[in-house]
Amino acid sequence: MPTEVRRIAIVGGGSLGLFVGGRLARAGHEVHIAGRGREGLPQAVEAEGDEAWQAPAHFLAVDELRGPYAQVVVTVKSHDLPPLLPALAALGDEHSQFVFLQNGLPWWWPDREADGGTPPLARTVAVVVHHAVERTAPGRIRVRRTGGDRYLCGRPRTTAGTAADPALAALVADWQAAGIPAEERADIRAEVWGKLMGNATLNPLSAITGATVGELAVTRETREVLLAGMAEIALIAAAEGCPSPTTPQQRVARAELVGAVRTSMLQDRLAGRRLETAALLAAPIAIADSHGIAVPVLRTLLAGLHFAGGH
Repeated sequence: MPTEVRRIAIVGGGSLGLFVGGRLARAGHEVHIAGRGREGLPQAVEAEGDEAWQAPAHFLAVDELRGPYAQVVVTVKSHDLPPLLPALAALGDEHSQFVFLQNGLPWWWPDREADGGTPPLARTVAVVVHHAVERTAPGRIRVRRTGGDRYLCGRPRTTAGTAADPALAALVADWQAAGIPAEERADIRAEVWGKLMGNATLNPLSAITGATVGELAVTRETREVLLAGMAEIALIAAAEGCPSPTTPQQRVARAELVGAVRTSMLQDRLAGRRLETAALLAAPIAIADSHGIAVPVLRTLLAGLHFAGGH
């Protein structure tokens, strides 16, 4: 049992929401997992693959969440966030931490408070996830473990010499105690580009081809496309003043290690769901344009997604 039981809301019942929520529930916290509706909701989170465990959790609809929660963990896709964002602040109080696990360029990237009563940046935690988890059914996930699994946690707005952040440290400690490989990062903005290096290339290429992460990494032709697209992301990151902590070669090597895992975008395409093209490709392409950086590979991937069901 944890030293302090916390009420935690998970907004989003996809793979990462189920993993984080299940792990925290298994550690003894009171976890409420909210999806789109109540029909057919499971009674527990069940993990298989490299991990095998079950954890009881309270499943409910988003509009049934009743705060305040100590942690409001948001794992919905970027295109589903705008209508939810203004309501999130009401789920917490002056001590709550609002935690966002999302791919692509996040809502807080412009480094200013958004309008409409959104969570304050001072209590917003950005999490960059390097972990392969696949949702196989409601409440059920397949977990792939590698030595590079990390949940990198940081504040959207940080400056050199920033004082210690006890609230962030406590959250990271809670997650570590629950078996989530969380780490603090002083510069989470650079880590966003490191993750985007994979998301902007592996995700769309997998959705277009139907191949797994490992297949794309070990096949010569697709590996070359990945490396070229990742090099474009590295150029954009450097122009934004956030050099990526990962090289294209390192990112492809991790993809090879992950192996036979389907990206979230491929899973969405196969399920007929909307693809996350705006945050993963359109946004970085727009930033590249603002810096005068040519990104032909990223543009080609975005165009290819049009025929794979992207919006």
